[in-house]
Amino acid sequence: MITRILSKTESTDPSFAEALYTAGAVANTGQDTRTWFKRVVVEYPSSPWADKAQLRLAELSYGEGQMDDVVTRVTRLFTDHPSSPVIATAALWGARAAFEQRKLQLACDWLTRGIAAVGGDLELRNQLQFARQRCNVGNGVQLAPVVPESLRAGPPSRPAPDTTARPGAPPAPTKPMAGNVASPWRIQVAAISDKAVIRRLTQQIQAARLKTYIVPGPKGLTKVQAGPFASRAAAVAQLPRLKAIVGGSPFVTRAP
Repeated sequence: MITRILSKTESTDPSFAEALYTAGAVANTGQDTRTWFKRVVVEYPSSPWADKAQLRLAELSYGEGQMDDVVTRVTRLFTDHPSSPVIATAALWGARAAFEQRKLQLACDWLTRGIAAVGGDLELRNQLQFARQRCNVGNGVQLAPVVPESLRAGPPSRPAPDTTARPGAPPAPTKPMAGNVASPWRIQVAAISDKAVIRRLTQQIQAARLKTYIVPGPKGLTKVQAGPFASRAAAVAQLPRLKAIVGGSPFVTRAP
């Protein structure tokens, strides 16, 4: 159908660029996809589809590990289409590639601009804010979010041996840890679909000595939760510590 439309539509028709973009979206191979999107970018740079095609080319390059091309294309998108509705998404992909190349300032600038342009897309905002944690600046630039020593939960303490116990007597039972108490109370840290972000959140929750719960959410999202907590008050008390570790806007919730 797309081939028929292209053959019957004049190249000067405004819908021709849209047909080229659609051809790229349904192409059978990555190479064909790239060819169609490049035509949109090169032949119709002022069309409403040029920015979207540039973004798709950047995503293709990221998947192929061509970080230089990702940075180049996102730079052009920011320059040629500063008011594009895909700016926030482009900022995320561009920042990921820039981080890979250790272009930290560029990545952080893009993330800041992406957050400003993201609008009401909560999932994308969470991804941008999470990536922005790598821009923490102290005496030097941190390459990744670091859990402060004061916020890390140490290993569970073990009771000192009872030196007065009678020889051969069985050891006294130890009090169970609060973290092992069955409880419906958890802290939800995100609802996202990005698998890389889910893995990173899981690692950060584990660093906080908490258990990670992966719960299916609406519209293909995945809820990432931490816990368990013996009471709602205990979960609320841990909110500031967990927020400092994972960022975003975690909140207390019940287990499904």
